[in-house]
Order: sequence, then C-alpha cells, then structure tokens
Amino acid sequence: MDVLPYLLLGLLILALIIGGTRLRSRVSREAMGAGAGATGRYAATRRAHTLDELGASLIVHAPEPLAREIVTSVTATQVKVSLRDDGSLGIRFVEPDDTIVALIPDRDGTRLQVETFREYMGHPQTAALWTDLRAAVASVAGVRGVTVEDGELIRYRRGPLLDDRNARWEQDR
Repeated sequence: MDVLPYLLLGLLILALIIGGTRLRSRVSREAMGAGAGATGRYAATRRAHTLDELGASLIVHAPEPLAREIVTSVTATQVKVSLRDDGSLGIRFVEPDDTIVALIPDRDGTRLQVETFREYMGHPQTAALWTDLRAAVASVAGVRGVTVEDGELIRYRRGPLLDDRNARWEQDR
C-alpha cells in the first residue's frame, strides 16, 4: 500500500484548514474596514444635508410684530414647538430647547432662523421639525397676504461635548 497519496491528501486538508481560518479572518477585517468607511461617508453626507436644512432661514416681509403674530399662530398648532420666555422658539426632540429659533430684524422684514441646536445619538435630530415650521409659517403668511422668501444659508460649528458623544451646535460667525 502506497502511503504517499494519503500523506499528501492529509497535508492538503491541514493546509486548507489553517489557510481557510486565516483567509476568513483577513476577509472579515477587510469587510469591516470597508463597512466602516461606507458608514462614515454616509454619516458625513447625512450631516451635511441636515446642516443645510437647519441653516435655511426664512424672510417674512413684514415688521417684527406682525411676523411674531404669524409665528405665534403657527406654534399654537405645533406640538413640538413652544414659545420661550425670551421670545424665541424652542423645538423639542427630547428637551424643549433642543433647537432654538429666533426672529431677527432684517432689511427686508423679519428673518426666522435657527440660532443653536443640540444633537442626539451623534446627529442633529430636529431638521424635519424646522422644515415643517418654516413651511407652516410661509403658508400662514401667504394666507394673510404677507410674502416670504428663503433667506441666507447659515453655517454652524459644533461646540464642546455635552455628554459622551453629543454637542450643541452654534452659528459659525
């Protein structure tokens, strides 16, 4: 009986077992690295889009008292938006001041803009609520015969961490 073919077959099986384990761990590391890179790119794109949404301002072509009256009538129907003691608005994701919105005098009337916002889970969460608020203000203003237009895009910078991974963003002046 010839032993050499069985010996070669045994060595081949042993090589496949050892090589397969190493190959599987290498492929797994490469896949995890590629996944982390894709996740990072997606998060960066999503953050840029969200910052653009939060940075969009609205010009109400009316003096501040009339613009405030329009905004106040809108906030009465918005569960997540409340008037604050200082005259600004708070948009709630978790807390009533997660996003602070202010009415600012502008050469064309009054500008409605986000002053500051907090992120949760490492990402700003109130962009959709802000977009809904702007749309509602524009709608009510239109019903009252007041024109509106998009204002300048405001840029923000991330402030210091408030907890292990979330921060408050402020205007980048």
